[in-house]
Amino acid sequence: MPYNLVIFDMDGTLTHDALDFDSLRLELGLTERVPILEWIDTLPEPRRARSIAVLERYENMAAEKSTLRPGARDLLCHLRGRNIRSALLTRNSGKSMNRIVARCDLAFDLAVSRDQPPFKPHPESIGMILRKLNAKPTETLMVGDYIFDLQAAAAAGVESVLLLDDPQAPPAFAHQATFHVSRLDHIIELIKSPGQFRVPVQSAGGTQRSLTC
Repeated sequence: MPYNLVIFDMDGTLTHDALDFDSLRLELGLTERVPILEWIDTLPEPRRARSIAVLERYENMAAEKSTLRPGARDLLCHLRGRNIRSALLTRNSGKSMNRIVARCDLAFDLAVSRDQPPFKPHPESIGMILRKLNAKPTETLMVGDYIFDLQAAAAAGVESVLLLDDPQAPPAFAHQATFHVSRLDHIIELIKSPGQFRVPVQSAGGTQRSLTC
C-alpha cells in the first residue's frame, strides 16, 4: 500500500530532545516514574496550575535549544517532492511546538500539540489528523521514538516506525512497532521497500516470523 501521509513525533524524533526531564521532575516533586502530563492531570488546583506553568517554562527553554536530527530536513523535502503529506503530532504545548517549527524552519500540512486534545497515546490524536487531511489509516505512517507513538498508531489502525538510536539495545516496547529504522533517512527507503524494515512478530509457537511472509 503506498503511503500518502507520514505523521512525526517531535522531541527525540525530528529534533534532539533538549528538555531536562530530571530537573523538571525534581522541581515538580514527581518521584514516581509515571508520565508527567497524566500525573499533572491528577493534581488538585492550584497545584495543577503551578505544575503546568513549571512544565511550560521547561518546554520553552528547551524550544530555544532544540536542534534537528540528521536527515530530518532531507526527509521532509523528499516527502514533499513525492506529494506525500506530513504532519506533526507532539505532547508539547502549542507555544513550544510553534517555536521549534519556526526556529528549525519546518513546514507541515498539519501540526498538532497537546493544546488540541486528546494527546498521545489516545488514538483520537491520530484520528483527528486523518480526518482533517482526509487520509486513510492504511496509507499512513506514524514515526516516533517512544511507546506512546506506537500505542496511538496501533489503536488508530496506522503502521508505526520506531526510530532507534541503538538498534543493538532496543527498548522493551520495540516489538510493538511495525518498522524499525536507525536513521531518519532510512524512511525514504522504507517508503520504497518497506519489507526490509518490518519487525518480525511472535508466532503462537514462540518462534519469530516476518509479516511479509
